[in-house]
Amino acid sequence: MREVVTSGDICLKDEYNLVYKIAEITYREREDESFIYEIRPNYSVISLLKVTDFQGIPGLDLDLRKEVYIRENIVPVFISERAPSKNREDLWDLLEECGMQYLNQLEWLIRTDTQYSGDKLFVQRHEDKTIDIDSIRQLGNRSAVICHKLLDTICYGNDVRSESIIIDDKNRRQYFDLLTALYSTERKYLNSQRNTGIQSSIRQGKFKGRTRIKIDKLAEMEIFTDYENKKINSAEAAHMLGISTSTFFRRYKEYKNHVNML
Repeated sequence: MREVVTSGDICLKDEYNLVYKIAEITYREREDESFIYEIRPNYSVISLLKVTDFQGIPGLDLDLRKEVYIRENIVPVFISERAPSKNREDLWDLLEECGMQYLNQLEWLIRTDTQYSGDKLFVQRHEDKTIDIDSIRQLGNRSAVICHKLLDTICYGNDVRSESIIIDDKNRRQYFDLLTALYSTERKYLNSQRNTGIQSSIRQGKFKGRTRIKIDKLAEMEIFTDYENKKINSAEAAHMLGISTSTFFRRYKEYKNHVNML
């Protein structure tokens, strides 16, 4: 019997804009309209989260620590409380906004920009962020950028493999604690440097009082590095940072001037 398969990752984003893959979710719909949902929690990632950020996956008892939670011909609570139902009046408008011609609730959650207000969880297309390289230095030429990319992989539940280091479920927690501490320290330093610069400009009468758009400095450096290595263009970089292209070029010039002074 033929079936349609949709897969996604249940995720959560923290205060540092790091994305944690809480679980993998798969939906299978068969020709006879029967269906099945499979949810595979990522316990090694869940253990990294603060209670204030994550209180569980609605409808699942994670204390049972099952490898997979199966719901056959039953829509999981996680899906039903945040995706439109078949009898919703504005269903076709919601589907059209996401470029869909029929209701697949998991696919809709993957495509929609709508954020459920009950928790911080969201669903995105399945992604593999495994790092498999010869040297960690290949990740960037600055420690802050390397730190961010390693954390990005660790929090998503993927592995890091190189000649000098291996990070997997056996030591994920240890490296997470270490890199998070370094990440936090770097953020505080960059914020301090920015505030010092503003105060200096005020004393010199150069500060115009316009509030700059706040951007995570480590994420900014990572994007600048990818732009320099021609992995992304200026429009893509600006979109990722949430700023205009002209602002991107101005920030990039400031970044290069700062690097050249080091």
